[in-house]
Amino acid sequence: MKKLLLTGSLVACSALSSIHAQFTLLSNFSANLGGGTSGGEIAAFDKNTDRLFVTSSGGGIYQINIFDMSNPAVPAGLGTVDFTTSFGLAADMSGLSSVAVDPLGRFGVAALIPTSNTTSLGKVGYFNLSTGAVIGTSSVGYHPDSLSFSADGSKLVVVNEGEFNALSPTNAPGSISVFDVSGITSGNLGTLPGLGAVTTDFTAGNLSGGATITGLRNSNLAAVGTSGTFIGAVPDFNNASNTDPNAIEPEYASIIGDKVYVSLQDNNAVAEYDLTANKWTKVTELPTISQVVDASDQDGGIAINDTVAGMPMPDTVATYSVGGKTYVVTANEGDARGDDRDVSRFGDTGGNDDMDPILDTNYPATATGERAALELGRLDVSRIDGDTDADGKIDQITMLGTRSFSIWEVTGSGLSLTYDSGSFFETYISLNDPTGWVDGRSDNKGPEPEGLTLGVIDGETYAFIGMERTNGIFMFNVSDPDSPLFAGYVRTQDGANTPLRPESLSFISAADSPNGQNLLVVGFEGDGNTSSSERIAIYSVVPEPATAMFVGLGATVMLLRRHRH
Repeated sequence: MKKLLLTGSLVACSALSSIHAQFTLLSNFSANLGGGTSGGEIAAFDKNTDRLFVTSSGGGIYQINIFDMSNPAVPAGLGTVDFTTSFGLAADMSGLSSVAVDPLGRFGVAALIPTSNTTSLGKVGYFNLSTGAVIGTSSVGYHPDSLSFSADGSKLVVVNEGEFNALSPTNAPGSISVFDVSGITSGNLGTLPGLGAVTTDFTAGNLSGGATITGLRNSNLAAVGTSGTFIGAVPDFNNASNTDPNAIEPEYASIIGDKVYVSLQDNNAVAEYDLTANKWTKVTELPTISQVVDASDQDGGIAINDTVAGMPMPDTVATYSVGGKTYVVTANEGDARGDDRDVSRFGDTGGNDDMDPILDTNYPATATGERAALELGRLDVSRIDGDTDADGKIDQITMLGTRSFSIWEVTGSGLSLTYDSGSFFETYISLNDPTGWVDGRSDNKGPEPEGLTLGVIDGETYAFIGMERTNGIFMFNVSDPDSPLFAGYVRTQDGANTPLRPESLSFISAADSPNGQNLLVVGFEGDGNTSSSERIAIYSVVPEPATAMFVGLGATVMLLRRHRH
């Protein structure tokens, strides 16, 4: 059934508008320093120096901007760490994608991407947290995208996306690079550039314990086409000849114990890496999840009544343990190829992006009925997924992303879906923050949950999830992975200096923060047009008392969540 009315859910959700955590905006400031033209996407806090380090890429300058956060209400720019010439000339570098701070306070790191991202290795750059001085660089895999330290500071994990380059077109192998930094002290920081990384891609020799990449989407460049033409045939990814490690694109990592959980966003999967064996031990292809969404941007407003399958395709991931079990939390953003040749509107007929030749007979050949603009016709769907009988035709249309966040239990065989938030984000925003929901996003990933972080407040574990396209942050109590509870929402806007598109979230506990409050630091990528939208916002967070927060939430959770075992 395509249509599903959520009247009961909407009423319950609307009643939640007064049950929320207290988000107090302490500061909202420009992340640009030292001639940089773009900054704010990724931020990392050092509790030892009370400094915030922020990525900045733009105008041929690639640097880390440093802010004094000893007073979170009035952050002050201190200087920059310049990595612009890390590959030679400034033109040889295309991005500084991430920054991270060693939890022991010894040094900071930045992820550096060369212009020739599929043929030249990326680097990590090291810098002194106190002085901002560049210490040096080390080579990693292709197109480093995110950085993570283990909680004890002994390991640094670099996620190398190996991102598809439509200009070549070329795929480089995705991988992770692991550095053992247990021997680094404040007295021998100069030895950092001499450390060698263990870089592990997804070739057969690096897979153990039954782990396989056979069957994952986008598993072969030849099978899915090249730039210039839309993909015109639905590949059979279960065919072993389509298995290509160069097409695996890791995105983000979370370390827990001796395991690393890595989102393979474009492949709709999560991989487990063993830090002891230096092997991939599990690769879990994530199932499609049926969601109720607003699929049309031409239906006159928000109408959340279209049922469609979605691939989670998570961006950020986080991990935590409850009752001796490990759980992976995912922000299910979704992603298309850089050239968008694997996605079209369901209702497209004629032209290069015509869907008719790749749809099976269960769908009409013209843009009527389900494929009409007021129905599902405007929805962006995959051109390579949903062939359930291997005949090269799409039997089930599939959207990219599920417009939700999910919690997965780690099992012996991989991941098992414990909870999915379903249509909660869209429903809540449309009822309680209608100016934050633009109907123009209805046909393409909706609010677009991307950034994610976990934090512990008074013994309770909370998830914070950023909506990239609707500029809001949701807060859920996830202490019970089976029954997360909505805990709060804040719209990330502040008058004329409006930060746009939250990209990263960092939680700072009261014990580690400069002012003794629980803080949430939000980095914004901006709209690409207005430099004032690329900012950092700092919030203090105070949850409502547990007795108040839990009252009245049960009905909403039962109505809005998707709960699986």
